[in-house]
Amino acid sequence: MSPEVLELKRLQTLVQAWRLLVPLKTAQEVYETAVETAKRETRATSVLLFLYRPEEDALELVAARGLSQDKVGFRLPRGQGISWEVLEKGEPLFLPDVSQDPRVIFLSGRREGGAYLGVPLRTPEGVIGVLSLDTAGGPGEILPEETFWLQALAEAAGVVLSRLGVLEEARREAHRAERLLKLALNLESAKDPLSMAQEALETLLELTPYHGGALYLFQESTVRTAVFTGSYPPGFPRLYEEHPIRFGMGLLGHPRLWEGPVYVEDYARFPGALKPYVEAGLRSALLAPLKPEGHRYGVLALGSFQTPVPYRREDETLLNIVAHALEEALERLFQLRRLQATQEAALKALAQVLEYRDLETKGHTERVAELSLRLGKALGFPDLEGLRLGAYFHDLGKLALPDEILKKPAALSTGEWRAVKTHPEVGAEILKNLPFLPKTALHMVLYHHERWDGSGYPKGLKGEEIPLEARILAVVDVWDALLSPRPYKRAWGLEEARKELAAQSGKTLDPQVVAAFLRLLESP
Repeated sequence: MSPEVLELKRLQTLVQAWRLLVPLKTAQEVYETAVETAKRETRATSVLLFLYRPEEDALELVAARGLSQDKVGFRLPRGQGISWEVLEKGEPLFLPDVSQDPRVIFLSGRREGGAYLGVPLRTPEGVIGVLSLDTAGGPGEILPEETFWLQALAEAAGVVLSRLGVLEEARREAHRAERLLKLALNLESAKDPLSMAQEALETLLELTPYHGGALYLFQESTVRTAVFTGSYPPGFPRLYEEHPIRFGMGLLGHPRLWEGPVYVEDYARFPGALKPYVEAGLRSALLAPLKPEGHRYGVLALGSFQTPVPYRREDETLLNIVAHALEEALERLFQLRRLQATQEAALKALAQVLEYRDLETKGHTERVAELSLRLGKALGFPDLEGLRLGAYFHDLGKLALPDEILKKPAALSTGEWRAVKTHPEVGAEILKNLPFLPKTALHMVLYHHERWDGSGYPKGLKGEEIPLEARILAVVDVWDALLSPRPYKRAWGLEEARKELAAQSGKTLDPQVVAAFLRLLESP
């Protein structure tokens, strides 16, 4: 057969194979279709497709037809079998009688005569496997000119596999980007460092081949294993209780830990390996330090058990990205906590100013804030922080009133009483431009002197026209006022105050809020 005819036949086969393979959606479908087609179109007794597995440095049989189809999963270590020659040289290999070649490995376990033809499975990135025919153990036949046909089939399969690989990588990248975006959004809203770490580790385990993840917290020289997630051997998390470790021991003693990330392929061979963890099956590990604001905070760790996870740059890059995102989220959280602590100190200072001017009895603001929170929880009120802030600020407007009104031991005149009634609006005016103050708090400042029957001030609101937060504060404020001595009254007893509160229920105070408050007083 002339070279021109052979080339034409190769091109025809390539077109046919391309039409057959291009609609397929997965690599395994390509493997199966390739061997099925080769078996149907030739007289081979066995058709084998081996793929190179770089992580094991072995050839794995991923698809087969004929006498060896039950051997799928079989592996050839480097240098064993003639398929390695095809892979390494990247050229077809034809043997008229395999029984005469000592390099041949017979999957049946019996050395038998027969022909062999192997061709490289090639993608644009290089040779990735071997497609072969043989007649060992059967009456089949392989013609030398079938080399062109098998090469065309392998060439088409390689192109389709490359295309599927690109699509799969694009899908993985899209999923990775989507998962990292979700993590970033969740970290943005999270308030608890441990829940942040849990989310980060779950993301890493979803996007890498590792089995389990952990957060180790740095506390002086000790280690606290704060988060465990993933798949661990039974009892593994208890090892940290039975065999506690410190920074400087095991993987946490890696000399480059705080420069990280660091990777250990085989923990048992790591110089600082700890025997209990070796015996528990810890195999590969990838660790990254967490240093928010430049301080040593902890370590994110990924691990595999029993089976190793080969080093992949993409895993290290991903761990770096997630660790950096977690560091930034922790820094925001720490800054928020410092801001909240400053705000808390300012609130307590304000309470002390009000008490210093004798506007309130000692501890009134703290008591009202605490009781408002408890009553809000009992009623299922959604904005407890707003309740707390409103309780602290509710009488701020009284700072604008002169002492002769605030400290007057006798009844106020009409003009003086008119001045006192301005303090809710004065307080709301002072506070309205504070960006951190929620509407709940502003409503409490402005409306806490409104009354259920419409007799209150400054707006004369009635019933449920009054915001619930203001009705809550009104009950608590009246209760504390009854129990506290004032220039114009003595402190009432508990039972006396209960009766007065019950008497005002449905008149000046919301009856449902009063009922909930009285139940609250009966609870421990």
